[in-house]
Amino acid sequence: MYWSSTWFWYNQTCRSKDFAKMHAWGMNCIRLGIIWDGIEPEPGKYDDAYLDGVAKRVAWAAQHGLYVFLDMHQDLFSGLYADGAPAWATLHEDRPHNQGGVWSDAYLISPAVQVAFDNFWANAPAPDGVGIQDHYAAAWRHVAKRFAEDPTVIGYDIMNEPFEGTSVTAAQKVLLRGEFGTRLAQRLKDLAQSPGQIAELWKQPSGRAVITALLEDITLYRAFVDAQKGPSQAFERRHLQQMYQRVANVIRAVDPHHILLLEPSYQCNAGVYSGIEPVTGLDGKRDALQAYVPHAYDIVVDTPALASANPRRVELIFDRHGKTAKRLGMPMIIGEWGAFGGADQQILPSARILQRQIEKLLCGDTYWDYDVAMEEKAYFKILKRSIPSRIAGTLLQYTNHPETGKFTCRWKEKKGINAPTIIYLTEASFKDRAVHLEPGGAGFHVQPASDTSGDVYLSIPPTGESLERLLTIE
Repeated sequence: MYWSSTWFWYNQTCRSKDFAKMHAWGMNCIRLGIIWDGIEPEPGKYDDAYLDGVAKRVAWAAQHGLYVFLDMHQDLFSGLYADGAPAWATLHEDRPHNQGGVWSDAYLISPAVQVAFDNFWANAPAPDGVGIQDHYAAAWRHVAKRFAEDPTVIGYDIMNEPFEGTSVTAAQKVLLRGEFGTRLAQRLKDLAQSPGQIAELWKQPSGRAVITALLEDITLYRAFVDAQKGPSQAFERRHLQQMYQRVANVIRAVDPHHILLLEPSYQCNAGVYSGIEPVTGLDGKRDALQAYVPHAYDIVVDTPALASANPRRVELIFDRHGKTAKRLGMPMIIGEWGAFGGADQQILPSARILQRQIEKLLCGDTYWDYDVAMEEKAYFKILKRSIPSRIAGTLLQYTNHPETGKFTCRWKEKKGINAPTIIYLTEASFKDRAVHLEPGGAGFHVQPASDTSGDVYLSIPPTGESLERLLTIE
C-alpha cells in the first residue's frame, strides 16, 4: 500500500531535504511528474540532461526510503496552454485558445486544446513526418530504458487525465439535450432552459454555483455522470486503449519489470464509469504488471466552493472506481485527490470524507500536490496518518480517527508467511496510548520511523496460522 504526495516537477527546484521531510511524514511513494516537452524538445531529439534531473530526484527518493512512479503529466495537452506536449507536437491548426473561470474549463471550450488532442489520437504527422503518438510512445521508450533497472521506480503512469478532444462538444450536447438536461432545466426555471443557455450559465462563477448546488441532489448528479458514460467509454475504446497498448509495447521492449499504470478518461474523475481494459504483453497475453490509477475529485475542486464537497457525490466517485478496479482485476491507487492548496480549517470535513473513502477501498493514494509548507496547513493532520505498510496476508479493514488518535486494523494472516505485518503509526496514534492485539501471539516490536519525528513502525510477527487478527490503539 502506498501513501504519498504527488510531486509535480518540470523545471522547478526541489531539494534532497524535501524528500527527507516527506519520509518523516510517513510517506513511502511519490508520483513524480515528468513532461514530454522536457524529454523531447525537438522531434526525435531527447534532452538527457532533463532526465538526469529526474534521475537525481529518484536517487534522493531512494536515499530517504521512498519509492517513485513516473507520471507523464499534461494539463490542456501542451506547454503552449499549461504543460505537456512540446510546441512542435501541438497541432492546433491555428484554432483559438479559450479559457474559462476555472483552468480546466479550457478542455471544454478551447478549440485549440481539443484539436490538438484530436491530432494526437489520430497519430497525425509531426513536422518530421512521424506520427505524434509514435513520438510519444518513443519518448516513453527512452524514459523506460533509462529507468528499467532502477529499483526505486515502481512504475509508469502513461498519461495524466487523458481527454477525448473535439468529440466532447457532441457529448455535451447529448448531456444537455437528454434526460439530465431536461431535469436540470426544470430546476433552473427562468435562469436557463436551452442547452446553450445552460452551458453559458456554467461558465459564469455565479451560474456554476447555482448548478453545483442543484447537483447536491444525488439522483440528479447520478444522471449527470451516467449521461457521459457512453461518449466517454467510446473514446476509451476507440483511442485511449490503442494508445495504452502502443506505449505498453515499446516499454515492454526495454523494461519487463515495472508496473504500467492506466488512468481512465478525464471525465471519470467525477464518477463516470470507465470502460478501459487491461493491456497485453508482447506475447499477446494479459500483462501481469499493471494497475488502475484513477483520480477522484468532486466537481467543486479548483473553485471557491472547494470545502463544500458533497459526501454522497464523493462516495459515488470512489465506489465506481472501486468497482472498475474489481472488474479489471487490478490493484488500484487513487493517483490524485485533494488539491486543497491554501484551504483553511473549513476544508477538514471534506478532507475527512475523502480519507474515509480511501480507507474503505483499501487502496493506495497519492495526494495532489506537494507544498513545502504542508505541515502548516489545516489539512495536514489528514495527510499524515497511520497506515498498514505491509500485511502478512490480506488486509480486511483499517480506520484512522485524527481527532482522537484511535487507530484500528484488521487482517487475515496467511499460513506459512514468515514476514511480519508492519504498521506505520504517527506519534499522535502511538504516544501514551494502549495497544491491543488479538490474538497476541508473540506480541510486537517498535522501532522509530525517522530521526526527526515520534512516529514508529509496529512490527507484528506472524502466528504461522490462517486466522484473523485485530490491532486497536486508543
